[in-house]
Amino acid sequence: LVTALRTHYNDRFSNPLETTSERFIWDYWHVPGQYSLMRTPADAFFPPDLYMELESKILDFGQERLGCRGISPIWLSYYVSGHFQEFHTDAPHGPFAFVLSLSDYHKETPHPFTGGETKILRDDILDYWRCHDS
Repeated sequence: LVTALRTHYNDRFSNPLETTSERFIWDYWHVPGQYSLMRTPADAFFPPDLYMELESKILDFGQERLGCRGISPIWLSYYVSGHFQEFHTDAPHGPFAFVLSLSDYHKETPHPFTGGETKILRDDILDYWRCHDS
């Protein structure tokens, strides 16, 4: 599935001179001190059959492994130099989160980028979020 998702991404952007509306679906999301990235709803990016397979696999995993069958909308994001995510809360979306990387990374080549690590904080840190919008 990941290979099919990445192939669709690559195909959509294979010709940099092509100016179809499909190339212009990315939202620049910038919240000072929290986020700076490009994002788009996954269901608007992938064809329906591929999106439904992705959503189904995530829902099945959630039900089988976490006892949770519901998810909030799936987003795609990408980061270029200067983009970031600082500590933030995704609490409005529920107790679980996931990251599925479509990066074209091969173990035999040097890692092409740094960052992307997920950090999970202790519950007592949660008072920190009262001063931020989610």
